[in-house]
Amino acid sequence: MEVVIPSFSVDCLKKSPLLIHATSPRYYETKDGNKKPLCPSGDDNEEFLKIHQRWFLNSLGIKSEFVYRVRQVHGSHVHVLSDPKVSVEESGWVEADALVTHRVDCPLVVLTADCVPLTVYDSVRHVVGVVHAGRRGTQKRIFSNAIKVMAREYGSRPQDLTVGMGPAIRGCCYEVDEPCVAPFLGRSPRTKGWVKDTGNGKFLLDLVEANRQEGIEAGIPPENIYSDGPCTSCENHRWYSYRKEGTTGRMMTLAMLLPGSPLHKSS
Repeated sequence: MEVVIPSFSVDCLKKSPLLIHATSPRYYETKDGNKKPLCPSGDDNEEFLKIHQRWFLNSLGIKSEFVYRVRQVHGSHVHVLSDPKVSVEESGWVEADALVTHRVDCPLVVLTADCVPLTVYDSVRHVVGVVHAGRRGTQKRIFSNAIKVMAREYGSRPQDLTVGMGPAIRGCCYEVDEPCVAPFLGRSPRTKGWVKDTGNGKFLLDLVEANRQEGIEAGIPPENIYSDGPCTSCENHRWYSYRKEGTTGRMMTLAMLLPGSPLHKSS
């Protein structure tokens, strides 16, 4: 079936010729111009996901029909995909909220519908990671853990990393109560603007800005972090938003290395 998928991508990552990355939207367009849900919710979502996953890969020029995903649990574990013998199915049983790899032609994917999807690329070591950072994952510093794992496993340095954040719910729309925001309040004085008290025990929490500042604190140059993506709640016609819709579909954020780096050791 011929479809058009208007994906989101980040200019600073598109400049890297050896990296493919994108976030899928909430719809695809058919040949006659109709829009239909991409990766919708429902009991048969897994079968739809496999078909729509293949369309998404094809739209990016990727011939593979499979992606490496993990069981996302809103935790802090980072899965390292280094062993070429590990199958897609085996990876899918791992409980984690980030994946990193040096393997080329190996598409990594995280699923989101408000949480912050991050693509982290080291152009020097030719290593990439994808991160699912929701409220609980951000609280547990999943982004920092991914940076540490890339350093430990591959020698990546923060100053060599480029980070792109995809569509996520922004501080304009993500209202939470005091118990939800309490774990963040001790990080720095009023958390440098990414927590705003709206009164009556409610707060606006900006997870995108929280992760941006976390990356800077870890040593990534501010100019290497793209955090100006759209708000999934404000632009709900383009992106899924669990907070706004309740039961809903998921967006796929994908990153894949291409062959060509002189530092790359083939798997």
